[in-house]
Amino acid sequence: MHENNLLTKIQTNYKGIGRKIEEFYNQKYKPIREKLLSFTFTVDNHTDFINATRIFNDYYDELKNFARTYSVTSQSKFESTFLEEMNSYLFKDLPEIRSGDLGVYNKRIFAGMIINNDKTIKVITKDVDFCIGKGVNISIDNQPAIHLVLPVVAVEVKTFLDATMFGEVKSSSKAIRNASPNAKTYVLMGYRSLSDVHIISARNDAALTEMFALRESADAPMRAEVIRDYWLEIRDAVQKVSSNTQVNTFGRLLY
Repeated sequence: MHENNLLTKIQTNYKGIGRKIEEFYNQKYKPIREKLLSFTFTVDNHTDFINATRIFNDYYDELKNFARTYSVTSQSKFESTFLEEMNSYLFKDLPEIRSGDLGVYNKRIFAGMIINNDKTIKVITKDVDFCIGKGVNISIDNQPAIHLVLPVVAVEVKTFLDATMFGEVKSSSKAIRNASPNAKTYVLMGYRSLSDVHIISARNDAALTEMFALRESADAPMRAEVIRDYWLEIRDAVQKVSSNTQVNTFGRLLY
């Protein structure tokens, strides 16, 4: 995600600083990408989470300094796409992804179906920032086959989260969970700019499975323990997707 953002800005000579972005890409981005790809995240390997978090923080500081120096706007997603791309490094070695059973996506996530005026079926899809799911081709009522993604995990990534964005995130997440009831939906944010009452309310709202704030404030560093906790949550969600079909004969039946 982030690499594509950088390469697009180089190709289009964004704000006339394409050469500067190319230097940044070669001197800053490519070295950290190689380091992050060398890590293998596992339950027992705390060291890689600590080392990766240090790289995340150092590179993110480089991004913010570059953006300030050359007036790169937040609308360009120069910084936020790196938070999205962090997911690719963290989850690249999950067995379900390495085996090809599941894949990593961010477009055409299944979010429902409707009947058109001409009685044909239209599939509704949404783009999300990060998704682990199953890509499938489906054909309905002899219509041409279309490709979509059945989500296992869908993550909305925000540099920060305020009340306005929170409403949009809940609406999108609710549509995904309504269409795919066993999907888990998350928010990964740099930091929260949201009152406690919104968080407390979200605890009783089925739209979101969990929310993670990587930093205490805009100027604080990302925390390795949060990144590891987030990794454990997503890993468990992926592992449990095929194991939640057992129902007790008596006692608790839902959870």
